[in-house]
Amino acid sequence: MKQSTLAINGYRDLSLPNGLTRQDGPSRGLAILFPGFGYRNTMPALYYCRQLLLARGHDVLTVDYTYDLMPDFLAAPQEERLGWIKADAQAALGAALALGGYEHFTVIGKSAGTAAMAYTIPDEPRLAKAELVWLTPGFKTPGVPEGMARCPQRSILVIGTADYLYDEGHLQAARDRGVEVVLVPDLDHGLEIPGRVTASVAAMGTITERLSIWLGGEAQLTRGV
Repeated sequence: MKQSTLAINGYRDLSLPNGLTRQDGPSRGLAILFPGFGYRNTMPALYYCRQLLLARGHDVLTVDYTYDLMPDFLAAPQEERLGWIKADAQAALGAALALGGYEHFTVIGKSAGTAAMAYTIPDEPRLAKAELVWLTPGFKTPGVPEGMARCPQRSILVIGTADYLYDEGHLQAARDRGVEVVLVPDLDHGLEIPGRVTASVAAMGTITERLSIWLGGEAQLTRGV
């Protein structure tokens, strides 16, 4: 694997941290990961998504914003924060798509990362055939349910029944659109069961297995032909 970064300038022309992992040979697939608010790309749900995609021959771009550590972001009104997320996501997707040479895209977001997806993907025709993974989506964030509803791409959604964002109405709407819903009992917004370490690990294993099966339904990619 080869490691590098892209020059990405997002909101207010601020540099957007990221990491690009490339296969040793050419890849026809690129996965783009948007983390949550305080849930990093190194944490279990996103880490294992990254590993699954790398194992399938994709290159992987992790967008590594840390909004929870940015005083200007935290002090901004909600409308500006949401615009900030959108601008950063647009910049990241633009940089990823500018790489060229990819036939298949997978976009994965966790919580705030699903806002990044919902605000940008519906209006990006180059991602019309992308596959989308929504981890603990921000159903209570303005514009997110509406943006998700405008995404006809093949999609999977993962959430726990103890997540404060859990909403059966939104989940049924997703099912009605053909989204595969993985509903895991007792998991909170961090996809854990507080105080139950082994149960949390087992649940992550179940989620990873479901994602692996779902990702295996895509067109097979090869590492260069």
